[in-house]
Amino acid sequence: MIVANTSQESALTLDSKELFYLADLLGADCLDCVENPFRGYLQNEAAENRDDVRESLIAKGVINRAVGDIAIPQEMFSRLAALLFSDKACWMKYKTGTQINEEFLHITNERVVTLERMPEDPTLHRMDEIGEVNKACGVLAGKLKWNMHTPGELPALLLSRRQFEEIVKHLDELEMDDILAELSKVSDDQEGIIALAKCMKTSVSHGDLRFYARHGENWERQSAKFINNHHMNWLIRTSSREDEDWLIATPTPSEKFQEMLQHWFQQPSGQGLTE
Repeated sequence: MIVANTSQESALTLDSKELFYLADLLGADCLDCVENPFRGYLQNEAAENRDDVRESLIAKGVINRAVGDIAIPQEMFSRLAALLFSDKACWMKYKTGTQINEEFLHITNERVVTLERMPEDPTLHRMDEIGEVNKACGVLAGKLKWNMHTPGELPALLLSRRQFEEIVKHLDELEMDDILAELSKVSDDQEGIIALAKCMKTSVSHGDLRFYARHGENWERQSAKFINNHHMNWLIRTSSREDEDWLIATPTPSEKFQEMLQHWFQQPSGQGLTE
């Protein structure tokens, strides 16, 4: 394989089979491991007919023919290296308005590369670089509709994870009074549960964040949820153990959320997402 110094468009759409082909071309074994979260994100396996995949990538300008070899543009090589060899990743599934979105981010010290699943075909992914870590955190906060208005004086709420998930599942059917009645069963902080109930009922975005860090052959995972409206943002942490039912919902301004993302993206592997 030859790395060529040619220009490359910012965003590009690739399907899962093309990503498997490129991983093999670059000598990356990340998609061979069933524990790798990136393999879990992709919904297809490697193609049986590699010639068709190669021709598709050539047509897109991802790779080029060279004498007796395959050439790949320098910028594309750098993005793919981040995509396939990064030790940190973030899997985001979230809803904004009526649109369901899913992205997989690959984080290195120099750049953040994202794969966004295309709504019309779950095997297609829009690959783009969203900048270095500091810029990427701002871009992500914007995508998740994180606003600047969250009051800092409201305390965190301790709730039931199962109850909260059940409310979210039926959010469109429940009235405000129904949500308040359910939340009041596990918390007596009336100001807090009113604020959370309003945010849930008038949310502009909500979803799940999964943070991954590689330790040798294993990947450590941490999870968080969020729910935002035009006036408040709530970051929601839950136990990863099925036999535990706690959930902590914390009012979190956009600036604080971005600081937390930046801290996690830049800290050594093995440390958790902290508030």
